[in-house]
Amino acid sequence: MSLVSGQRQCSYVTVATCGDDVTVTPGNLLNARGEKGDTGLPEIENFLSVVNCSTSSVNGYQLFPSKKRAFCEHGWTVFQRRFDGSVDFNRTWREYKDGFGNMEGEFWLGLDEIHRMTSGQHCKLYIKMKDFNVRMAYAQYRYDSFFKINMPLCSFAIDDESDNYRLHVSGYSGTAGDSLSYHNGMQFTTKDRDNDRHGGVNCALEQGGGGWWYKGCFHSKLNAEWGRSRVIWNNMLWLHWKGESDSIKESTIKFKCD
Repeated sequence: MSLVSGQRQCSYVTVATCGDDVTVTPGNLLNARGEKGDTGLPEIENFLSVVNCSTSSVNGYQLFPSKKRAFCEHGWTVFQRRFDGSVDFNRTWREYKDGFGNMEGEFWLGLDEIHRMTSGQHCKLYIKMKDFNVRMAYAQYRYDSFFKINMPLCSFAIDDESDNYRLHVSGYSGTAGDSLSYHNGMQFTTKDRDNDRHGGVNCALEQGGGGWWYKGCFHSKLNAEWGRSRVIWNNMLWLHWKGESDSIKESTIKFKCD
């Protein structure tokens, strides 16, 4: 196998360098998966340098200062991706905190890492969705840089665990309708930790099992049960695009900070 300049071959991974950016070319290192679709990755910290997706034009697996691996896509950091139900999103608080899944397929980056990367930054959010009829829509949350002197500069961030990863989101535009602003200011809820405002009901338990910033209960829930179940409330939904009875098949959620 020939290597381009600046690239070196290890026994299990190729590391390509572009300035300060580093991309892991997966090859066969993602063949072995653990329970529920998790991937067992080899220890590669010694081969990688610090990467920031916002300043990288490279697509691929990245390692951040916290030693957390993530996936960069055209300068955006992907923190959730679903498309076939291969990874179970009915997870505990600790799992949503730390992250799960595999970055070759479906995954959740982890609330700690999302907080660390958005805290004190000027970030925008992009959500891409596809339904079971292959129709697509998107929702973007961003500030208008022309008017930013008079506007909050952060259109997406979450607080730390001490405030239960409270969501801050604003500045909608797109084709899917705004089904996330309803959840603005809400803390994160999982099946084993109820922080929603629906008295006496844990929305994560009652609405498909996945963690989300539930209120009372939802206008959106993209971590709920994948597929088209008989109980329509259990599936992935985006109320202002598909209503309450037509589920989402695919979702990619990513952010980018200036």
